[in-house]
Amino acid sequence: MQSGAERPFIIRHFTSITRIFGLFTSAGLWWTGLYLVDSADKRIAAYLMICGAAVTFFEFMFILDKCVCCREESCAHTLWKYLLAVDNWKKTLLYGALSIVCYLHPNEYWQAAIAGVALDITAIMYLIRTFRTRNHSEPYKYKQLEVR
Repeated sequence: MQSGAERPFIIRHFTSITRIFGLFTSAGLWWTGLYLVDSADKRIAAYLMICGAAVTFFEFMFILDKCVCCREESCAHTLWKYLLAVDNWKKTLLYGALSIVCYLHPNEYWQAAIAGVALDITAIMYLIRTFRTRNHSEPYKYKQLEVR
């Protein structure tokens, strides 16, 4: 296996590129939602803004993880651990499912179709990231399955 300096730039920084593209996708979803607010059917605008909020939250989770200050035994810490578990292939499923509605009326809302393509590209990047990284994090312990 090649050392870190010998690998190509895109492979060395693929996680950062994926996160930056995810942030651009969330900004695009917000912009498209705000742009389509003036349209006759405001449902697609509301949907895009809700998707933008979800993508923004999931893309900023790695920054928020550094700022979270909860006790280890608290319910908030447990919830945060479950939210952190939504990564890589789970984001692929989430972003892929969110993009389906963007393609329903491509002739009327072509901007939404572009936002859907950006969501799909982000989903594919997270799928690639799933197979290229090794997960060295601690396994999640579910109280119902815990053996003592």
